[in-house]
Amino acid sequence: MEYQNTIVLYESVAAIMKQMLHAARMQDWDMLSELEDSCAETVAMLKTIEHAQPLPHDALKRKVASIKSILADDREIRNIVSPWMARLNKLMHSNQAEQRLTQAYGR
Repeated sequence: MEYQNTIVLYESVAAIMKQMLHAARMQDWDMLSELEDSCAETVAMLKTIEHAQPLPHDALKRKVASIKSILADDREIRNIVSPWMARLNKLMHSNQAEQRLTQAYGR
């Protein structure tokens, strides 16, 4: 029954990803960042306890369902965050170019 800890952690990651998706939809970037840290910690724990032993069929189904959920939520989060990150990157580069021009030519 040692495998149950592994399954619980996979399901925890899936639950955190759901919360991350909600934060992304609400554009709550601070919460998204906090949840990202929590997710990374849970994944680190998962890496330390997951064994290469085969899982019973019901546990394997739960693991696969969690992984599918994690991947779907991750894809949707990226779809939300990528355009925002592109706009932020463009704004930062524009600001840097303006600063370089100001330094080169003064005002």
